[in-house]
Amino acid sequence: MERGPVEILFLSMSEDVELGDLAAVLRQPVESGVIRIIDCVLMSKDAGGSFRALDLEEAEGLPAELSGLQIDANDLLSDADIETFATALEPGQAGLAVVYEQIWAREAVRQIRSVGAEVELFLRVPPEDVDVAFASAAR
Repeated sequence: MERGPVEILFLSMSEDVELGDLAAVLRQPVESGVIRIIDCVLMSKDAGGSFRALDLEEAEGLPAELSGLQIDANDLLSDADIETFATALEPGQAGLAVVYEQIWAREAVRQIRSVGAEVELFLRVPPEDVDVAFASAAR
């Protein structure tokens, strides 16, 4: 199966962020066919520092806010990945790691290969860095 570029997005938030609001943000590009969620893990670190991770595509009894979110049954995030994300969370925070494929780019990659070229680097620049770059360029 041909695939487009795959990215990992890690979000951190206070534990009181509404999961339904977050799921709605993710649901829109999935349902419109822009991305395909390959793996998704919800994490939390309680006030005492205890860490918990829930693999959403395998979990039963998901919070109602997350039901219906299309996630493929893949485990691309390793235990080491999850541990890395855990270190980024402060006590009382939650996190969501989303591995997704850029569906729109799948055909572009196929066409690039068909003319004899290869994608050698795919880099995502975080929005904060883009803002800094544009602000610097405007000076």
